[in-house]
Amino acid sequence: MGLIPFQNNMEDDAKAYSLPTESIPGLKYSDHMADLVEIKAFLESRGISTQNTRIERYIQYISEVMSQRPKNESLIFKNSLDERFKSGIDWRLYVLREVHELMWILRGLKVHIPAGLDSKLELLVIGSDFAALDSNPHGRNTQFELRIASYFCQAGWIVDLSTDTDVIALHDEFAFFVECKRVGSMSQLQRRLAEGVKQLKRKMPRNYQNRIVFGSVAADVTKVAFSHNGLTWDLTPEHSKDINQNKLKSIADILTRMPIFSGGHSIIRYWLQIHIPCLVTHPPATITRFSNYYIENYEAGKKTWPALKLLRDLDTVPNKRDEREAPARKLIPRTMLKLPAGSTFRVVEQNILRELIETGHVTGKQEGDIIAELEFNGVKHEFTLYDLQITVASTSKSDMESMAKDEIKSGLQLVLEMYMRRYPYENIKTPVLKPTTPDNQGAESL
Repeated sequence: MGLIPFQNNMEDDAKAYSLPTESIPGLKYSDHMADLVEIKAFLESRGISTQNTRIERYIQYISEVMSQRPKNESLIFKNSLDERFKSGIDWRLYVLREVHELMWILRGLKVHIPAGLDSKLELLVIGSDFAALDSNPHGRNTQFELRIASYFCQAGWIVDLSTDTDVIALHDEFAFFVECKRVGSMSQLQRRLAEGVKQLKRKMPRNYQNRIVFGSVAADVTKVAFSHNGLTWDLTPEHSKDINQNKLKSIADILTRMPIFSGGHSIIRYWLQIHIPCLVTHPPATITRFSNYYIENYEAGKKTWPALKLLRDLDTVPNKRDEREAPARKLIPRTMLKLPAGSTFRVVEQNILRELIETGHVTGKQEGDIIAELEFNGVKHEFTLYDLQITVASTSKSDMESMAKDEIKSGLQLVLEMYMRRYPYENIKTPVLKPTTPDNQGAESL
């Protein structure tokens, strides 16, 4: 029970992830509400109305979550009806993705107000409620620019958003010109980055306000990595981090085969970022992930090393702990399960088990199909083919073949194994809901 297997898409071998022994630190919904109210007040203090905007709808949604009243999300987000929004966990993850990005931007604005901010904020409030459904790019493009600017603001740099360069960030000796690109597909990637480089070469002077100038292209590649631009479902936090980093590395590997740094040494970095909501199974948590990967121009020479070091120092910004964060608590792994009298179960059919062991798949079955059940204490637990795949993958082939010879014993044993894997902790009773668009991928947290 201590290891959770998952096939790593970047490697041939499966990697096992240890069952976490602590909960994930996080903020309460009241903290989310406090930040949203602060964002709304900040916008309106600068003459930007939030009436009938997505800001107000996020506030309404979080308010209803906090009240624990029955809610109808489709009445709050009337223009966001989509096949991806089916369960309560879907709505929660999509809303939190948006709210967490706004909270990240707010953290930067509390440290430093950039020049030219108001015109950006006017664009921030427009657009659809969810990035996955946004057909108008202007609001989201601006939000990405503010997301990148927030790293510099939180680090105490001087930030300027008032020029035709997306972000200019000033440190003691250096000025960094940053062009921000949201990329919709792999086929767009090289063209969009080349656009950014072309813009930088046109706009960047050799010196700016008595500082040496370097350029960087920041690219949101979420939709390149996850074409649905929706949400992900992951086994553990480590698993989600690894898989998303592998997504970024695979994109970077393609880019490094191209002449992306040709034509000068002033462009010193590509900054790839994924921003996506995630449902973690163990321990149960809904989180939003920001994951970064950098491609640096090592051929630019020693003169760029101090500048690159400053950019690398920005990596520490997301690690600053929010003082409101609830600390991690100790989790108690389950070691056994006692079934009370009267418990009932439906075991896995032997032909399904045998085919899965022999071929690795089951003909005519989908991962979400129910293949076994366990009912006790008045609660019915249904198990899917995916649950069985995870259990089989973590059991030796000889043990599985031995199980397959005794239909009743092995059937009950598998059902108990699947239950123990779904609920591996003694002190966590809440089941984890599966999102309607599982991708089994993940990312790195805020």
